[in-house]
Amino acid sequence: MQLTRNRHQPPAQQWTLVLLIAGLSAGLWLGWFAWDTEYQYDPVTGHMGGPYAVWQGVGAFLCSFVVVGLAHWLLRFIVAWLVIPASFTLAWISTAAATDVTGLWLVGAILVGLGTTIGAALMLGLAAALWSPNKDRRDSTVR
Repeated sequence: MQLTRNRHQPPAQQWTLVLLIAGLSAGLWLGWFAWDTEYQYDPVTGHMGGPYAVWQGVGAFLCSFVVVGLAHWLLRFIVAWLVIPASFTLAWISTAAATDVTGLWLVGAILVGLGTTIGAALMLGLAAALWSPNKDRRDSTVR
């Protein structure tokens, strides 16, 4: 079983790296969004907004490049593609299911899961197109 790009790593180290990426991916939800649950009312416009602000979405998006880049560097593509959306979605479920009385959290979980799976595939594909860690390792050993 090879989870990481380095085929010489022992299984315990491979699983540690998988758990690291899973924790960072879940942290995108927990660190940027999970704590903000209040809607804001603007008395001037009469508009209700929230619970999330634009800066939270931008921050999470920018941080996701770091998480995906690290996942691309450490893990095999398929492993990263499975771990990133699964852990983000599970983190989302942990907060949504706890506060939802309607049962619609399941619909949200499906949508979050689909969106993060597509997003992770696009971002990992972009990372693969821009930089291939295996190619760099082969080039450095040939010299």
